[in-house]
Amino acid sequence: MKNKIKFILFGMLLTSHTWAVPPATPTLYISPVGQQIHLYWDEVPGAETYTLFISNLATGASLGEFNMGDTNRLNVRAPAGGSYFVSVRAENSDGPSAYSIPRQLFVSVDADTPTLQQVIQNYASNVVYNTYRDLADRAKKLDTAVIKLRFETNDENLAAAQQEWRNTRRPWEQSEAFLFGPVDTEGLDPAMDSWPVNSTDLQNVIDTETAFTVDSVGAFADDLKGFHVIEFLLFGTGSTKTSTELTEAELMYLGALTGVLANDTENLAQGWNPNDGNFLAEFAQAGAGSTIYTSQTAALQEMINGMIGIAGELASVKLEEPQRLEDPTLVESQFSLNSRADFMDNVRAIRNAYTGNYLLSEGPGLNVYVKSINPDLDATINSQIDAAIAAIDAIPQPFADALTTTEVQAAINAVNTLLVTLADDLLSIAQ
Repeated sequence: MKNKIKFILFGMLLTSHTWAVPPATPTLYISPVGQQIHLYWDEVPGAETYTLFISNLATGASLGEFNMGDTNRLNVRAPAGGSYFVSVRAENSDGPSAYSIPRQLFVSVDADTPTLQQVIQNYASNVVYNTYRDLADRAKKLDTAVIKLRFETNDENLAAAQQEWRNTRRPWEQSEAFLFGPVDTEGLDPAMDSWPVNSTDLQNVIDTETAFTVDSVGAFADDLKGFHVIEFLLFGTGSTKTSTELTEAELMYLGALTGVLANDTENLAQGWNPNDGNFLAEFAQAGAGSTIYTSQTAALQEMINGMIGIAGELASVKLEEPQRLEDPTLVESQFSLNSRADFMDNVRAIRNAYTGNYLLSEGPGLNVYVKSINPDLDATINSQIDAAIAAIDAIPQPFADALTTTEVQAAINAVNTLLVTLADDLLSIAQ
């Protein structure tokens, strides 16, 4: 009887105690361009500050912990030839997260001018394929998190699935500078990223269907699947969804949706995989056996037009259209409040395509080739990319509530400035 009383009292203590909830661990990304290093990390919900930890790669000796405040990016020039481990953690009043998995950083001096063939080959393997492989790996983690949420439906697992959605969203948005090849010919772009959500038809499907499978949902119309339907079901309007609001039908639909997304992203990665669809070789062999890209100039134009395309879409559709119409329902990724992060990653997609880097995988990139021809143009493009990211980052959160602010107009102007340079000056190199 005494043990039973102790157990009851202990249970009452557990239910009445408010547990500290430190933020989740952010994911760190590093994009080196010669000695110029771009570091950025996930914006973690509930984080108040971020701290970078840097150590010497050769000796392991700590070089210090650096409080970054509430920013999630850093541009710094590092000594040539240095090598480091870099990690980041998030903190709030309840304590710090764990440090992220250490990333290796090797700082090179400016490379010798690469050949155009080397730039094209690196772009195909280092930027496009690595981005798609990262996307597929993250989509699998999202699917796993939703499966766990289905079987243990609580707020903790819902928050974990929401974070995996954000994590998966990042490489997708950074792939939008190269929407050609299998993502286009196989119809994967609209299947994964149609917007806006058809909420009326979606609710009808949820109310009338009795079972959802990956096969059945995969055959649905594009606006009934993909990132934004998953986002709507996970986050709800205004990112207010709680686990108790998830119905059994929604959970079943979510499970099928993330399974479809995992399959689609895997198919996309396999489409470029040298051991599978091998569109990588089709692009990398431009002018040397490719049936689609019969010259290196054709491949170079594809690369630059991809950068121009996402800059134009970002400026005129994602940023300007909801502002001009003063219609927050047109804002992409509004349910998750992830719009601003999406838009910055679109500009990073341009930077990745230009520098030949993705995460820790480095060039040779188009930037070095351009610098050898027109160093002023290279400097202009780099500075305009940084300015566009900074202008978007300055927009108050959430984006849908900031449409009429001067910060949104400044971001539109910054992206349009970059767009003009890409279309008028960079594309002329590929004529």
